Amino acid sequence: MKLLRLFAAGFTRSAQATLTFRINLLFDIVLSIIGVGASLATVFIVYARTDSLAGWTEAETYVLIGTFQLLSSLKNAFIDPNLSWFPENGIRNGKLDTFLLQPAPTLYLASLARSTPLSLIQFVLGLAVITLGITKQGRPPAPGAILAWILTLIAALAVTWAMGVLLACLAFWAPRLQLDVFYGSAWELARYPTDIYRRPLRLVLTYLFPLTLIATIPTSTLLNGPRVLVLGPAVSGAILSCSLAVGCWRLGLRRYTGATS
Repeated sequence: MKLLRLFAAGFTRSAQATLTFRINLLFDIVLSIIGVGASLATVFIVYARTDSLAGWTEAETYVLIGTFQLLSSLKNAFIDPNLSWFPENGIRNGKLDTFLLQPAPTLYLASLARSTPLSLIQFVLGLAVITLGITKQGRPPAPGAILAWILTLIAALAVTWAMGVLLACLAFWAPRLQLDVFYGSAWELARYPTDIYRRPLRLVLTYLFPLTLIATIPTSTLLNGPRVLVLGPAVSGAILSCSLAVGCWRLGLRRYTGATS
């Protein structure tokens, strides 16, 4: 409960600071709409020439893009503002030293203390795109499918956080190594169904760098209903990845001796 109160207080403070510059809100809304529109235009162009892409219909792809927008908005709002700067400011400039002196878990302060509320605009747009896809499909999902979809989204968000922490932990051993560009580029692969990629890459995106969980698995769950063989590994993978991230963070802290050392 203490961490939840800290999280709520940090988000409220960030929202108040964001609303101080209201012109930024307008620009972010416009840019978010343009980004979603570009994705939908790509899908429209592709399906103007075919009825199915790797077994995915146009309506199903809209739902997948909307789901991807949901996870991207949460990642941009709560994870990236904290972990993207960690190798530079946290390790090389000593910001982590101040975290170690605070009466709160350092992993929380380093990975979730800050937020950018304007990124949640994409969340609303993602819901709109999902509604568009479901309407176009003409078959609303069952309540059980919706609950399973929410569960897979939570698992996907946990895996996303864990991957960000694991990449940040590399800075404890290689402070000048920055993989933000690689991570951002790889993240974009989850925008489309992983079934369209060749088998070697598909295996990497499923087991080694589990971007399949970001959009493809939640979308399939929403459209086709829950399956134990999917939900079980998804939840287990989220728990395992979070445990691995926490373990690596603790190992990194044992190695860390301060920015001046």
